[in-house]
Order: sequence, then C-alpha cells, then structure tokens
Amino acid sequence: MDLTKIHSIFGYSLLLLASVFSFSSCCTQAPQFPNEESTDPLEIIDTHIHLYDTNRSQGVDWPSVEDKVLYRPVLAEHFDEVADREGIASTVIVEASSRVEDNQWMLDLVKDNPGRYLALVGNLPIGTDEFAGLIDRFSKDSRFVGLRMRDRPGGDAFFTDAVWRDLAVLEEKGLTLDVLINNFSIDEVTEVAKRLPDLKIMINHLGGLNITHDPFDEKWKEAMERAAVYENVYCKVSGIFQRAGVKPTPKEKSFYSPVFDVVLDAFGEDRIVYGSNWPVTDRGGSYSEQFSIIRSYFNPPVMRLKDSTRGELIAKKLFRENAIRFYGLQSL
Repeated sequence: MDLTKIHSIFGYSLLLLASVFSFSSCCTQAPQFPNEESTDPLEIIDTHIHLYDTNRSQGVDWPSVEDKVLYRPVLAEHFDEVADREGIASTVIVEASSRVEDNQWMLDLVKDNPGRYLALVGNLPIGTDEFAGLIDRFSKDSRFVGLRMRDRPGGDAFFTDAVWRDLAVLEEKGLTLDVLINNFSIDEVTEVAKRLPDLKIMINHLGGLNITHDPFDEKWKEAMERAAVYENVYCKVSGIFQRAGVKPTPKEKSFYSPVFDVVLDAFGEDRIVYGSNWPVTDRGGSYSEQFSIIRSYFNPPVMRLKDSTRGELIAKKLFRENAIRFYGLQSL
C-alpha cells in the first residue's frame, strides 16, 4: 500500500474516532437543574434545618441522648459542608428547642453569616402571660420571622382564648406560623386559617402523612384540599424520609410521587416550599438522596407537565421564590 493511501485511511480513522467521542459526550450528560448553566443560577433556599450543640453545658432538650443518629453537635459549619456540596445557597433555621433563650442562642450562633442563614422560625410559649413580651423582644430582630407550633400543652384543650389571642398577635405583626402536624391536625390548621386570614401558615412535612406502599388515606387528601382552599396556607415539601413508614427508607421517586401529586394539585405552584428537615434526613438516608428525589419530581424534564418551561417556573417557585414571599425574606 502506498504512503498516500496510508495517510488517507489514518486520517479517516481519526475523524471517525473523534465523532464517536463527540456523540458520546453530547448524549450522555446528566439532566441539568433549572438555570444550572445559566449566567443567573437558581439560588436554592432550604427552609427547614435544625442546629443544636449537644456539648453545651446545659445540654439540649431535643434530640434525646438515646438517639444514636442525631445526638451529636449539629452546627453551622456542619450545614455549610452539606450546602456547599449540594449547591444550597441559603437556609431558614427552625428552632426545635422549647427553651426560650435558645432562640437567642441560635440568632447569635449565625449572626456572622447572614447571607446563608437568612432567618429563624422560633419557638415561644403560645398562650402564656409572657408571650406578648417575648414576641416583642425577639421580633425586633428582622431575622426572627415567625414561630412553629410543635408541642401541644393541654392536649385537646390547647386552643384556649389565650392561644387565639397570641396567634392574633402573630398575624398583627406580620409574622408566620409553621405547624408540625404530629401534634396538630390539618383540620385545625384550616380552622386557624379561617379565623386569622392574614396569618401566613406553613404545613410542615407534607401534612404529616405516613407514606407506605399502600394507597394513602383519602381522608388525608381531603383534609389537605380543605386547608388549601385558604390562600394563607402553604405546604412545605420537606422531611420526606421522615414521613416514610417503611424500612429501609425508599429512595425511588415513584414511592413519593403520589403524595407530591396531591400537594401540587391542592396548593398549586405558588404555595409549595422546599425544606429538607436536615439533619433528621440522616435517619433515612443522605441529604443528597432526599434532595435528588424532590428535584427529580419537580425538574422540567421529568415532571408530569407537557410544557417544560412551565415546569422550570414551578421549580424556581418551589426552591426559592415562594420561600422569599412566605417568610418575607426580601426585606432582610
């Protein structure tokens, strides 16, 4: 074979090889999250994390020392590692301690990083004589954006005149109310929303449903739909591993999708908000695993919407815009 033919064959082979690698590169890229490669990337807000320090001299009232997963120092530097790795721009802390002064401890803990730690949803004794003075004190800090109803002193007799008085104070001050459904019912949230229409209320953790492989209780769906009638009620797409009622905790999107469907249909794109419930996520898996499930449902390429542009808009609202509006973060 002459030299000219050898050069020709060699050149053709290089072109063919280059085209194969080029095709492989362009066609096997992972789907990109909305705006991931744009000049204006989506800055995700995680609206539900907990911080605490088990090494403090007074200890903590949550989690318990028997909790082998969570009983450890969980501080800003630990969440920073998670946030940097997962691409989380900022967060809202939810106070899990029932001690009044732990609200101030938390505000002081993150005061030097306001860009990441945007706000605190506090915990104060609603329905008590000291509530008015405490809410005046803490609300002077613009980062103190509201309260969470977590505990239920009094049991069935919780909703006293004093409780309604203090919830009205939250409404008057433009503060928010998160509700942990473990100790409260969705219908009670609906009653609060009806009586206090200007109080912004956030149902935590998908309405507290125990998710299994069996069809979910239609009464839960109906209760969520009744609550969603009120425009001041939002739902947090959070704590999905915590809500899983089977072990090991499922990591497939299909396990959670029917619940996501109900939440999105009931509350619409403007009243759903992302939160992780980290570090409680560690009980069921990693932050990344839970985040990927939520992201894979709400991402445009795989949403049950034909219009991918519409899906991208919903993702922006879920992961950022609705949180800003609900918690009033634009003023911080």
